[in-house]
Amino acid sequence: MFLTEANVLHYLVERQFADLETAVTGAFTVRSLARRNLNLHVTCGTREYLVKQVKGWDFEARSSVEREAAFYRHQETGKRLAHLVPHCYAYDPPNSALVLEFLSGHTDLYGAPDRFAPELGRLCGETMGAFHREMASGSLAPEFPGSIPWYLSLHEETEDVAEHSAGQRELVRAVKKYAGFTDGLDRLRAEWRDDTLTHGDWKLENCLISPERDRLRVVDWEFVSWGDSIWDVSALLQSYWNFWIRWPSEYPIETIQPALRAFLNAHAQAREWELAEFAVRAIRFAGARMLQTAFETLDKVEEMTPAAVRLMQGSLNVFTRPDWAAEQLIGTPLRKMNGKCITN
Repeated sequence: MFLTEANVLHYLVERQFADLETAVTGAFTVRSLARRNLNLHVTCGTREYLVKQVKGWDFEARSSVEREAAFYRHQETGKRLAHLVPHCYAYDPPNSALVLEFLSGHTDLYGAPDRFAPELGRLCGETMGAFHREMASGSLAPEFPGSIPWYLSLHEETEDVAEHSAGQRELVRAVKKYAGFTDGLDRLRAEWRDDTLTHGDWKLENCLISPERDRLRVVDWEFVSWGDSIWDVSALLQSYWNFWIRWPSEYPIETIQPALRAFLNAHAQAREWELAEFAVRAIRFAGARMLQTAFETLDKVEEMTPAAVRLMQGSLNVFTRPDWAAEQLIGTPLRKMNGKCITN
């Protein structure tokens, strides 16, 4: 059964999350949210839900929702970091659907007017660091198996994959052309270390800030897996940088850098890591995330776009000129970082 704005009320009534009276009185509303999967924000009187279902019925899509449901069960059983995620009211395996708490009053950081505030960057670093620290038990690996992201092998991708758009194939050809990509990506794969449970897509869109601006909730756990915590760090870095790369005149890098520095500082402190070594590694992996973003933006696109070219160039700069790239991206040369903090 595919859920729609028209039939979701009956779906919830059958599962006793709503009643027909709310529709009669006008207290029932449905709003579709643009996401990777189907997401419906449903209001039933005083109750609010996020109903989530796969858009396609393929094995990969259905498995991602099943994995997300398993993660919610684990969090609510362990109670260690249940405050980080929305509450899961129900999982419906036959229909690959989740009924989740709707985080009313929360704002995703991508759309927040103060998204570049150092205080929010610090909160992101503290929250992510605490999650990785708490989820570092190897017992989670069999339940949430992971692998090295295929984007770290983009330079080995076949150029004429039918599923890829013409723009994506052009990007692959460009990546294969430059030795800096080959050397950089090979080095990242060699350095990959499985150390904790990871979100897999920890970007600004998936970070929801509370109305009081003092608590972060993280959503969309379809890609949760055992892996390298630096992959989550690099996702958030690239999510910040993407504003500048795509719209440089509207979002100068100088306005973003205080949040980046606060994020890196807070995360290093939460993990008790030496800052300079951590930041160097994070920036290099974020270079691979730039390529990932470029590839994803070219889906169904017939040729390379200016934004994809800038992302590719930024990635190559990170791989071949890391000190210069770090100074440009976070506003501090790597050689000037000390072991405790980067000044804001």
